[in-house]
Amino acid sequence: MIYEFCDESGNVVEIAMSMREAPPIGSIINLDGRQLTRIVSDVQVDAGANRSQYPYVSNALPRNLEGCGTTRDGKPIVMSKRHERNIMAQHGFEKD
Repeated sequence: MIYEFCDESGNVVEIAMSMREAPPIGSIINLDGRQLTRIVSDVQVDAGANRSQYPYVSNALPRNLEGCGTTRDGKPIVMSKRHERNIMAQHGFEKD
């Protein structure tokens, strides 16, 4: 996950870390000699991220992906959860 921190100058810094490692909001960490304060992230969630219904057209995968049917625009069509896992493994992708 991506977490936002604020440095002494007021710049927002995004850091990728697991949920287990993320400090509580307001905590101060030291990273590369800088003090960063964890702030509330204003993350926009893609409404299409709920993949409980198949098939779906993926906006995240590359166009004309081998092993997938495609739309006229070349966007891959994922047919099932198994198909999604196979495509991810075949091309070396990982879920966020």
